[in-house]
Amino acid sequence: MKPVLPLLTAGLFCVMLSGCSSDGLEDLREFVKNAYADRKPKVEPLPEIKMQETFIYNSANLPDPFAAFNLKPQSQNSASGPRPDPNRRKEPLEDYPLDSLKMVGTLMRGKQAWAVIQAPDGTVHRAQVGDHLGQNSGMINKVTEEKVDLIELIQGAMGDWVEREANLTLLE
Repeated sequence: MKPVLPLLTAGLFCVMLSGCSSDGLEDLREFVKNAYADRKPKVEPLPEIKMQETFIYNSANLPDPFAAFNLKPQSQNSASGPRPDPNRRKEPLEDYPLDSLKMVGTLMRGKQAWAVIQAPDGTVHRAQVGDHLGQNSGMINKVTEEKVDLIELIQGAMGDWVEREANLTLLE
């Protein structure tokens, strides 16, 4: 038991001595403490809030915005301008959206030009000026070696018809 007592005392002394030692990070702690002590963070001020004038809707003096006559689209007969012909027979290329059709070539005979159009199902069609393609009543108005220009009829929010230019370009 006598040899164990000096070893136990030496071990206890080492443990107490290690508790008093430094971990070597004092200079790092001092740097972090003093590095930004004299600087203040720059914070931009909040934007000024503008007060909005209040408005009280008095339905007794004003028309009802949700009345049936305000919600009806314009009559098809009263509006002037372009519109699709409902009596026209649909052509095969009108069954597909315009972005699914691919121009794969052109055919020329004299001054007459045809575009070679491939449908999504793999069938190939000839199209010339005046033919229709796409689901938006698109009518071809020009065929060149690089592209087919057409005018589509799109129905607007109020029921009116608007012309929109579109094209198909030759795939390389």
